[in-house]
Amino acid sequence: MHTPHWFSLLGLLVTATPAASAPQSFGDWFDARVKAEKAVVRERFQLDLDGDGKEDDVVCYDFKDADGPGTTTPVILVGLATGERFAMRGGGLGPIDHVDCPSAPSPKTKGRPSSLRLRGNGLTGYVGAVSLLFDNKGPLLVGGETGDRYHAWSMDLVSQRTELSSYEYSESQTEDPVPNRSASMLASGTQEPAPPAPVWVSWGKKNWSGDADAGLKVQWLRKGTTVTLIATLLDDQPVPAADASAKAILGADHLELWWREPDVDSKRAVQLGVARTADGKPVATWFQPPGRKDKALPSIRWTAPDRFEVDLPVSWLVPKPRDGVTVHDGDMEPPSGLAVVTVVFSDSDGKGQETLVSTTEKRPGAEVFSSLYLAEPGSLYPRLSKGVFSWVPIQQGTTLRELVGE
Repeated sequence: MHTPHWFSLLGLLVTATPAASAPQSFGDWFDARVKAEKAVVRERFQLDLDGDGKEDDVVCYDFKDADGPGTTTPVILVGLATGERFAMRGGGLGPIDHVDCPSAPSPKTKGRPSSLRLRGNGLTGYVGAVSLLFDNKGPLLVGGETGDRYHAWSMDLVSQRTELSSYEYSESQTEDPVPNRSASMLASGTQEPAPPAPVWVSWGKKNWSGDADAGLKVQWLRKGTTVTLIATLLDDQPVPAADASAKAILGADHLELWWREPDVDSKRAVQLGVARTADGKPVATWFQPPGRKDKALPSIRWTAPDRFEVDLPVSWLVPKPRDGVTVHDGDMEPPSGLAVVTVVFSDSDGKGQETLVSTTEKRPGAEVFSSLYLAEPGSLYPRLSKGVFSWVPIQQGTTLRELVGE
């Protein structure tokens, strides 16, 4: 979840001028503030949070409560090596009434970025956590967890997997339930698409002999107000569509996109079918049309014999921000967003629909979806909502006490 850092270019002066003093480092600034304000430091460590190869500072502090034996709510500070600084405090992650100081992470797993995990808990056994990376604008969401007596949910945007376990249907259940798995697909806002999301054979396993028989690779890329699906299909017996009719596309090897429309109070899913004819022409139709007045099909193109792309307006998937109204889409700050989307490859092998490979472990349906997390343009991962931990950028003159708040 990285944008280039901003640098100031100073004009060259002909006459000599005194050299500007280097800005105070985060460590020196924090040590001076702790000494002056008598803050209590609970945790302090370093790790690379923005992927530039330099160690960034993480500290957690509080103050002794003047009215009793307790302490104030802890405040977590992140100081990037490039100079940007951010504070996180308070809740905003479900019914949390206590936030823990983070601990230094275990040694980095190969292939995964080092992330900062912030965790809190509530009165009824509720726990919530987020895993964060940073850029020069603030925290980026790379993972999340919630849990209570009845549910356990986890999401990881590095592996692009989500798991949900439910305990509510059997109070006497002694064994852990089998989790419901799906993809938490990532639409990168950089120049390169995110890595492929996980897929499952969600129906027709008895007819499936491996990826060569029916395989699907799903990647997403965001460009401004458009998000592009890049789908690569593997099929040892391609079956083209005879024409652009729904019946012909359903009978052929085809891709289906399912999504829920934003701002529509309906569980009905929009369903788009995409295939190609024997001469390589892309064809598409609505299996279930959208509720909006404009029923125009999205832009579709085959870029290789086994690969095609579909451009979808972001407004088809996530709510549009309204003038004068702050819109928070869950744990993400607009223009980042979350959409309910499933991608399905239907393999026929000339005998009708035989196998479904999809971004859900269960067969796709009105209640079975995967998720699509949209990063803001220029970022790899979505921006964390400012309502979560009330995060704010901080300046050189900021005091530790004022960050505690009420």
